[in-house]
Amino acid sequence: MRKRTIPPGHRSITGLLPSRFPSGHLPFESKLEHDFLTLLQLDHCVHDVVTQPVTLDLIVGGQRRSYTPDALVTWHDAMERPFPQRQVMFEVKPLTILREQRSSLWAKYRAAKQHLARQGIGFRVVTERTIRTSRLGNAELIVPALLQPHDNELEAGIIRLLRQRGPKRLGEIRSKLEDEGAIRGAVLESVYNLIGIRWLECDLDRPITDDTIVTWWADAAMEEMIAGA
Repeated sequence: MRKRTIPPGHRSITGLLPSRFPSGHLPFESKLEHDFLTLLQLDHCVHDVVTQPVTLDLIVGGQRRSYTPDALVTWHDAMERPFPQRQVMFEVKPLTILREQRSSLWAKYRAAKQHLARQGIGFRVVTERTIRTSRLGNAELIVPALLQPHDNELEAGIIRLLRQRGPKRLGEIRSKLEDEGAIRGAVLESVYNLIGIRWLECDLDRPITDDTIVTWWADAAMEEMIAGA
């Protein structure tokens, strides 16, 4: 298998996405790939992501073909993951293209899945149906905050409010700290960072707004223990 270099795009949106992963900035070839990579950064169980890591030499319909998947995702060993394999290769494709080119694409994908399975690597195809959700909207807020310098003093103030008074609406936290002189944007960035590093918990499958309830991680863990008792 050989690695492929992503060329400049003419019709697609190409670029480099800053990331929190060891591999560093992530090249992408479309807006949908960009969104998928952003979404992955919200998953604390993901250890690393490499885009277009290899070109596979496959036999499809009796003919030799080359195929480069979009991303290789590696999960942390001891953490929960959505697939049996620790590493999964992903193809990111719009649903309309999958439908229009079904006969040719799926033969190639089946061959890739079999090829990768022999190496203990999973293979999945994802579309906008699972990428462009409320969770993506939250990732677009949280991921940039994770990559910025942190305001330790402001974050300590947010944690103080939650530890003293329990779960609160995001709008209440923002208003309280703004009354104390904090800047609105700075408060929100600090909240997003704390959510991203899992010090604060909230429902990431619903849009984050002033009505979002945020909880200090230890209180959230206690609630889960009580619920499961």
